[in-house]
Amino acid sequence: MRALVDLKPDVILVPGLMRSGASMTALSDAAMALGHRTGRLSYSRHDAPAVIQAHLQQVIREARRPVVVIGHSYGGVLAVSACRHSSVTQRVRGILCLGAPLRGSAQASWLAGFRAGRAVLGASSSLLCEGLPYPRVPARIAMIAGERPHTVGRLVRTLKGPNDGTVSVAETAWPGLTEHIRLPVTHQGLLTDRHVLAHLQAYLATGSLLGDAGVAASAA
Repeated sequence: MRALVDLKPDVILVPGLMRSGASMTALSDAAMALGHRTGRLSYSRHDAPAVIQAHLQQVIREARRPVVVIGHSYGGVLAVSACRHSSVTQRVRGILCLGAPLRGSAQASWLAGFRAGRAVLGASSSLLCEGLPYPRVPARIAMIAGERPHTVGRLVRTLKGPNDGTVSVAETAWPGLTEHIRLPVTHQGLLTDRHVLAHLQAYLATGSLLGDAGVAASAA
């Protein structure tokens, strides 16, 4: 039997709020191109964060290989929160967040001030608005942040500083990150942009976002 450390890790993809697993298709394809097996976590905005995290923890504990978790937006917040326990992270090779507001979301806080906004946020409201505290997480966590705001995001609410139209770069700059890079992409673009996919493959192949990707990135 091959040693556990020699196996290519399985990749678990956690989509953002109100997005299905299908939104992670390009990311999944990029991982499978390197020989990784992938799976996608599904949840509803009505599901309590603790319930979603417990499901993710169960998937990780039952995995037959080491795991890399990739989370977009709220999915990244859920992934990091779920992996704060050493019983889980001993099986986690790394966590890659894409535009995840680990320090809390100004957009979510603004939406939470309206009845319709609270309906959109559902059970995610508290976690998205407040972000995560910083107990040391025993896992390597990398972040790709977007800094190209799109028109729709600006119509909803103008964010301060560099942002991807939904999440600001500052909201992704959590103290526990091992890597943090910025790319000129929108929040949606983080799911499909070729530079993001190249960095993802570099991360899977080398453990570093910069690896052999060969694309320009700014250190956050």
